[in-house]
Amino acid sequence: MVRFILIFIASLVIRLFFNFSQELIPGVNGGYYPLQVRCLLSNGHLAFSDMPLLFYLNAAILKVISFFGLSITDNLILNVVKLTDSISIPLLLLPLHKIIRLSNPSDLKSFESGILAFSVLSFSPLVLTSDLQKNALAIVFFFCSFACFLSFQNSKKKIDVFLSIAFLVFTGLTHFGTFILAFIYLFFVLVFTYRKKGMSLMAILLSIGLGIVFIIDISRFNRLRSFWTVIFEKPALLNGMLAPPDVLIILISISLAGIGTIILIRNIDHLKPFQKSLLLANTACLILFSFPFMDGEYFKRLSLFLFVPQILLLLQIAPFIHVGKLKAISISLFILTLLSLLAVSGHHKEAVLDKPAYEDLKQLNLVVKNDGKTIIIARHGLEWWAAWVLKTHVGQDKAIDNDLFRKYKNVIFIRQINGFRNEFDRTPFHEPAVPENSKIIFSSKYFKAFKLNTTR
Repeated sequence: MVRFILIFIASLVIRLFFNFSQELIPGVNGGYYPLQVRCLLSNGHLAFSDMPLLFYLNAAILKVISFFGLSITDNLILNVVKLTDSISIPLLLLPLHKIIRLSNPSDLKSFESGILAFSVLSFSPLVLTSDLQKNALAIVFFFCSFACFLSFQNSKKKIDVFLSIAFLVFTGLTHFGTFILAFIYLFFVLVFTYRKKGMSLMAILLSIGLGIVFIIDISRFNRLRSFWTVIFEKPALLNGMLAPPDVLIILISISLAGIGTIILIRNIDHLKPFQKSLLLANTACLILFSFPFMDGEYFKRLSLFLFVPQILLLLQIAPFIHVGKLKAISISLFILTLLSLLAVSGHHKEAVLDKPAYEDLKQLNLVVKNDGKTIIIARHGLEWWAAWVLKTHVGQDKAIDNDLFRKYKNVIFIRQINGFRNEFDRTPFHEPAVPENSKIIFSSKYFKAFKLNTTR
């Protein structure tokens, strides 16, 4: 229990530092979360269609705080969003502790400690902070769902089934990408454990999941229908998109998948059906999500989930591994965790603009109208903070089409020229190209704003 508490505190302190060491929320999508929460509180709906649970959770916390007489200010929204994100991944330790107890992998305390530390302090969990908040919370729900599923396998209590399904629904309502991970995982587990009944249940879950996405975000539903046409469009391996950490993650995942396959084959007559299914599910997820010929964008997103099947597979294969080799695995987990801490701490996320630039952005209120007929076109990442400060519609230059000109009377382009949080590590996203038929309406040390001349 002492080790559990220390790891929880360490994870919480590190995430608090990442989030609160800067005035704004770090990361490209840092401004997206407070923007959605404020719009929900002000207008009763999200500014952009998305899986809503995290935003409703933050809004509910703010409402509770307001009952104690505190006004809901922009600063309070930012701090609550930061705090919620800081707590999310550390909470993963609670269901994981239950999973470890139910799996009974080994009496080796260093192995258990290594698993706990790796689950919240390794590279992926540390990256899932600030601007990847939905991913982080959804993974916690997935672990809760899996813990309840394991509990059902041991106790056969129906309440565990209901809880497992409920947490699965929470996963989908928080982040659709994590729901895909859960769905693939459950497909192997349920189909190979319960055969026809498993197929029927998966069909029901898939229908419910797709129905929720269709209702909440039709554009995401349409992308899902055609994702296979782009998933191999620009293979990560062939386009130089794999960094050394990516290669290491691939090698670890493939190695674990190979070990899991060997153990499954050698012990296939001694394992229970659900144990075979879990080995198969973890092995399949490791291979699928580390496949280097996926499109680079898909690989970057899906590889962040690899620590989940890595952890669950290690817990499964531990009883079949000699104690000496298990000690070596424990040491490896601690080394990987330490390297992750050093790597991420030395190069942690920065906000897309520094404080002086953020303050200067407020000056654009002098020339930007909040009239429902104005839209700001800005670089990805900056558009969220532009909407946060100027309280108007925003978009990226890829969204420009004839419909946009029919919908908005004023189209304003913003280009940032100074005030990047780190001048030596600017965002990879380009500043919008300003059309020739535009006139400059604002110029400062940090920004230039141009209004497009349109004929109505």
